[in-house]
Amino acid sequence: MQDYEQTVFVSYAWGGEREEIVNQIDKALEERGIKITRDKRDLGYKGSIKEFMERIGHGNCVIVVVSDKYLRSPNCMFELVEIAENKQFHDRIFPIVLADADIYDPVKRLGYVKHWEAKRAELAAAMKDVDPANLQGIREDMDLYDRIRDKISGLASILKDMNSLTPEMHQDSNFSVLYNALEKRMKESHKQEAEMAKDAKPTESGRNKGDNVSATNGSIGVGKIDIGGDVSGNIVIGNNNQINSNKKK
Repeated sequence: MQDYEQTVFVSYAWGGEREEIVNQIDKALEERGIKITRDKRDLGYKGSIKEFMERIGHGNCVIVVVSDKYLRSPNCMFELVEIAENKQFHDRIFPIVLADADIYDPVKRLGYVKHWEAKRAELAAAMKDVDPANLQGIREDMDLYDRIRDKISGLASILKDMNSLTPEMHQDSNFSVLYNALEKRMKESHKQEAEMAKDAKPTESGRNKGDNVSATNGSIGVGKIDIGGDVSGNIVIGNNNQINSNKKK
């Protein structure tokens, strides 16, 4: 199992209904003992936005509030693509799909693909008028647009297929279904980590040992026979048989 950060993250687009429901999730989970990590509170002044988004991409549990703005946001889609590329996508995400996210109609899903194709084409056209030496950082944006364009259709299809319940259903239960799913995932992950730690525990090591063999003074244990020696030149073979070889002075 890949090592994932054992923190509950939330990935969402700021503002409006999106932020309101995240605030509700934050409060409901904290009352039950789960504190979520979110950018507005935990990123910190001058913190690296990219590094924080990469942390989300490696998160073991990520609540994803999917909206139209989310699917059109470079930062939000960077987080979603990072989650997907770190495997176990289905197990690690806990989606809540808002009504304005057009992922259930295939024609409207294609609209998001066209959006990112257009963004890429717009940037590519702008880059043609600039000396390549002056494109530091811009190429990274182009690479991101490529990644999003290539993956958004498949990711939206996976989200469409997941029974994420409606936001109203989550709100009516005070997000109890979400809490139970997160708790189950965290318990399973802790169990797997404990088993892996147990399997990786090094075996007890000591002197050179064979099967009931002891070896001293740099000698070698063979089978069930002890072969030893001392500084005077005496040789001792185990099983109560001794051969002495004394050097003459």
